[in-house]
Amino acid sequence: MKIIFFSDIHGNHYAAHRFFEDIQGISYDKLIFGGDVLGYYYEPDDIISLLRQKRAYCLLGNHDQMFLDVLEGAGDESELIKQYGSSYQNAASRVSKENVDFLYCLKSRLDMETDGLRLVFVHGSVPEPLNGRVYPDTEIDNDRDYDGIDFVFAGHTHHKMVKSLKNGCTIINPGSAGQQRDGKGCSYVIFDTVLRSFSFCPIPFEPEPLIRDIYRTEHDRKMREKLIEVLLRKVSAPP
Repeated sequence: MKIIFFSDIHGNHYAAHRFFEDIQGISYDKLIFGGDVLGYYYEPDDIISLLRQKRAYCLLGNHDQMFLDVLEGAGDESELIKQYGSSYQNAASRVSKENVDFLYCLKSRLDMETDGLRLVFVHGSVPEPLNGRVYPDTEIDNDRDYDGIDFVFAGHTHHKMVKSLKNGCTIINPGSAGQQRDGKGCSYVIFDTVLRSFSFCPIPFEPEPLIRDIYRTEHDRKMREKLIEVLLRKVSAPP
């Protein structure tokens, strides 16, 4: 089985469309999205429609959950705007009812057994599927949560990573499909369950149109600078 795993688009429909163009010539069996279609940038409805059209299996990300919390009155929209920008302004009007219903159906973890492998897909980490963070330099002293798992595919940190644990489990992060932070560009992973091999693939995304959108949308200078800096190179920013 050949699996394409990608994550963290964050409303960047320019990168999303380039991703789907890029995989047109690839033969694959499953397309899995690791969550965070929302947050930071401005076209989540278009992206959700694309994901549904392409029959991607989608996981719930922390930004997706924060968006649903706002809709339910359990989240503070103004605080999210302060932290992440205008993508959360009038959040309810940014996604159609059909696509909101789709988000409500998403889970934060997918378990799969195929070709003698046990695979787990999460947005964050195995112990914390929604909000856990495993960076390339994260020390995992207690790997019991990963016992019996051959490969974990996770997003959330926007850093490409392959981490081998002492118990034989391998954690793979494809990086971000829409907001790279490791200085290596937007990307996704192709995994072959028969060969047990994987490869990182770049998304040929040009940031200039999105930067123009940021200037048009964000009235706060510091927020504009933050969103552009996060988009273009490695910075310290909340996932």
